[in-house]
Amino acid sequence: MDPDTAAEWCGEHSSQLACCIVMDIPADTWAEDQIRQAVATLAPDHRGLILDIKKNPDTSHTHVLLEWRKGIPACFRGASVELEDEVEVQLIQPSAPRGESESVPAPSPLAMIGPEFIVAIGDLLAKCQKTSPPHTNFGYRRLRNFTGNVPTPAGEETFEEWVEQAMQALDEWDVPEAQKKQRITESLKGPASEAVRNLKLSRKDCTALDYLNVLEEVFGRTEKAAELVYQYEHTYQKRGERMIDYMRRLDKILHQILLKKGAKPADIDKIRIKQILRGSQPLDPVMMQLRSRAVNQELKYLELIRVV
Repeated sequence: MDPDTAAEWCGEHSSQLACCIVMDIPADTWAEDQIRQAVATLAPDHRGLILDIKKNPDTSHTHVLLEWRKGIPACFRGASVELEDEVEVQLIQPSAPRGESESVPAPSPLAMIGPEFIVAIGDLLAKCQKTSPPHTNFGYRRLRNFTGNVPTPAGEETFEEWVEQAMQALDEWDVPEAQKKQRITESLKGPASEAVRNLKLSRKDCTALDYLNVLEEVFGRTEKAAELVYQYEHTYQKRGERMIDYMRRLDKILHQILLKKGAKPADIDKIRIKQILRGSQPLDPVMMQLRSRAVNQELKYLELIRVV
């Protein structure tokens, strides 16, 4: 993919070129959650959004369009970057419109105004920004459609995949509650839309999180929280299975436990490391390294990923 094509891709998502980058992964087997974890590990202080993913069957490459609200992190400004498992990916910076970099702005008339006036104007702008609502379209990635039909239609995600994206988006959307509910409902069709509509008829003060909760009750896994906890505690690493793959299996169940209110978010890191220490193969290299750490019971997710 060339810079011009990358710029057109950004335009399809109404995103700013200066905040976007395209990763060219030389493999077509990377899942979206694996890409998100790798990006978060490289830039833990910058929250990025995966706007879109395209796979090229001719070259077996995966192209990922990323956006950061506060600008591209330093580690993603070069020509390439190394992800987990020593996978080196090329970075493509979308090209700016022709002539944009050549235009020279005219001298500002503020240069002729005293500093007191400039300070007063700055204070006025700060007050206006505090009272103005946030720009609702900035960084907004529309959720994919979900109908709730069984079997899952071609091109549509399963409920577990869809609700995971919705939960993440709900945490990132810096907009009023009414707009959060609108963004959830605009992605729902068929039986899923009917479930939310029935909820709104019975409760006038429901929130966007209530929408996701009722969808979980209707389309989520039927196990109760206690059953999921039992399943989690009896999920063990298979012989020859990589630790990162074992962690992904555990996290899928752990996410369902969270949705069922079977655990508190603040306890997730402790629950995860406890089961890894208990359920991993004793001779796994990562397991042996974890056991050698005196503070293994207090490892946060990011620290654990770095060890793995």
